[in-house]
Amino acid sequence: MPNPRRFMLMSVLLGLLAACGQDATPAATTAPTAGTTDTATAAPASTPAPASGGAVDPSKLSPELRVFAWGEYVPEAVPGLFEEEFGVKVTIDTYSSNEEMAAKIRAGNSGYDLIMPSDYMVALLAEGGYLAAINPANIPNLANLNPENLGLYYDPENTFSVPYMWGTTGIAYDKTVVSPAPDSWAALFDPAQVALYKGRVSMLNDEREAIGAALRFAGKAINSTTPADLEAAKAALLAQKPFLAKYNSDNVYQDLASGEVVLAQSWSGYTGLAMVDNPNIEWVIPKEGGVIWQDSMAIVSGTPNQYTAEVFIDFMLRPEIGASVAEFTYFLTPNTKAELLASPELQALYAKLVPDAATRTRLEWLRKGDNATLYSDIWAAVKSQ
Repeated sequence: MPNPRRFMLMSVLLGLLAACGQDATPAATTAPTAGTTDTATAAPASTPAPASGGAVDPSKLSPELRVFAWGEYVPEAVPGLFEEEFGVKVTIDTYSSNEEMAAKIRAGNSGYDLIMPSDYMVALLAEGGYLAAINPANIPNLANLNPENLGLYYDPENTFSVPYMWGTTGIAYDKTVVSPAPDSWAALFDPAQVALYKGRVSMLNDEREAIGAALRFAGKAINSTTPADLEAAKAALLAQKPFLAKYNSDNVYQDLASGEVVLAQSWSGYTGLAMVDNPNIEWVIPKEGGVIWQDSMAIVSGTPNQYTAEVFIDFMLRPEIGASVAEFTYFLTPNTKAELLASPELQALYAKLVPDAATRTRLEWLRKGDNATLYSDIWAAVKSQ
């Protein structure tokens, strides 16, 4: 179902640019000269310095930057604005799970320069040598980030990652259909309860999220790699599967908004998008606990375009660009200056979606494990049946 908000974001972004004192229609730059590395001349010497940032060296910019991101995670207008200002063509391909993305990066020669892994995947990829150490001198807009979103367990010194968006994972539901209001993962896993909404229920198409929820329903630790615990999670997922409409990480908000799905494991931002189009959608973190997560921007090790990737990260951290990302995704921004530019509509949704102190005590990070392949084995078994 098309979301009318998406078609208005260009005007919203231009308004934010104007509010921040920038030209809403930046002049197009001369096309970059041919080249494949950051040493290639890719933009004219008149390339402007980023707002709230330092000077950019046009001679070090590459002609193209390839980004691998979650679906619908970068506003449509942003790549064009970056190209207009810096003469760099930005190509964005999308994925629907960390594991899908990581498989391509680990295989080598992916062609991608910048990726957007979740917290635990940052740790796994950095440990494997797949991420480049970031030069913070090229990203002065790091100063716009909330210190609470920095120095987290998966990258204590932010050597390899820069926060992009954060949020939580819980249950979204249509209050006019689902009764009583769910407060437990049992609403999705107890056959007697989920059967009431057979064919109108979805789970995230994400092995760590789905297995984590099943583990919590089974009374196990959300990051457990104990074989018996994972077998309990597998059993819960298999018992649930006949009642599902689908596994969906790409556009669950559309299914919720349209009423195709009335009960779903969901990310907070997707739930917010559904709430805009369908005021009957509600959100809850189950009493057994949910997930807190943060997605980051990270640079693929060995890319010849690292400098350009760092300039792009700095661009994404501008207050007006960060605000446009928040307005597009409805996830929570780590950018304190961007948060000040949030629309009243987004602020109202943040009031519903930002976890309070009591809820935070029930939230856990999905962490990398020594036996992470066990999750993939369980997930493959569930999906194949």
